[in-house]
Amino acid sequence: MQAGGPGGTVQYHWTRKDLNGTAVSVTYSIVIAAGDTAAHSVVTDSWTPASAGTEQLVFTIPGFAVTPQSWTCRT
Repeated sequence: MQAGGPGGTVQYHWTRKDLNGTAVSVTYSIVIAAGDTAAHSVVTDSWTPASAGTEQLVFTIPGFAVTPQSWTCRT
């Protein structure tokens, strides 16, 4: 979406991958008013990983994926 554009709904989810496999969060929505130029926050994800892995923020409408972030669990 373009800042100051026609507005609409942004949808996104989190994709997590670790030793347990791949898990996808629920889909969240942000409604943007026409002409809106403000920054908007996403719902943060919180979970306890089983092992090292990655998490990725994926916007489904409009389509865009943020580069996956990886982590290593400490023992």
